[in-house]
Amino acid sequence: MGQVQKSVFRNHFLRLKAGASQATALSEVSRWITDNTFLAGRHYSYRHHEYQPRILDSTAREVVVRKCSQVGISELAVRKALALCGMIKDFTVIYTLPTATFCLGAGKDAGEPVINESPYLSEMLTGTDSIEVKQFGYGSFLYLKGRRRVMRQSVSLPIFWCMMNSTSAILW
Repeated sequence: MGQVQKSVFRNHFLRLKAGASQATALSEVSRWITDNTFLAGRHYSYRHHEYQPRILDSTAREVVVRKCSQVGISELAVRKALALCGMIKDFTVIYTLPTATFCLGAGKDAGEPVINESPYLSEMLTGTDSIEVKQFGYGSFLYLKGRRRVMRQSVSLPIFWCMMNSTSAILW
């Protein structure tokens, strides 16, 4: 079995396992990210960020991370959103930022490079592929939305995971 076939089989097995137990999938996100995403052509690493797997693998219903700026948590959140869409069939994630403008930047600067460097995520990208909505496989979706717009409009999305970034930047 070739390297690509092994990767496809391993990822298919992970999706089956995740489908059987979403709790199992949630506790293996950090490993999935290191196996399937890359940074500058190398597998993503937690070197000098050893605390990150603990955040990623939390199965708590609500996770709040308070942090200083520029420690990689926003990128980590994007990677987790993509990992959940890649691991779990028919799983929808909404990732909100303060404004739609922030979303456009995050989609281009954070989401697109992770997808483009990951053969698995690139291959899974099907159907809808825009900055605001990405479809993976046959039913997993990632939505990037500005919170101001979401708060003003009636948004009816069947989501399983909601990530809010930069809540201190919300202007009420």
